[in-house]
Amino acid sequence: MRSIIGEFYLGNITPDVTVIKQTSELQKAVREMADAESFLREHLDGECLAALERLVSAQSTSNTITVQERYIDGFRTGAKFMLDILTGESENLTPLVQTES
Repeated sequence: MRSIIGEFYLGNITPDVTVIKQTSELQKAVREMADAESFLREHLDGECLAALERLVSAQSTSNTITVQERYIDGFRTGAKFMLDILTGESENLTPLVQTES
């Protein structure tokens, strides 16, 4: 079995590509948004349709940036946990296992 780092390097792990389960709450919400957008596109024209297109585009950009930032922040938070586990010390208790300093 290859390491997760090796799999990531080889491109076998792609966190930005996921499959939504057809019976999930997320799939229901995505379907509802798509249906509402289709309805509005059919019934709007001119300035209103242009405003809808700007809204959809801005929402997509906002979602992409938010997901990327949260993903990156998750790694940083995980690394901070690891650093605290490896180097942190209790203010009140001595460690069960002493290490040489």
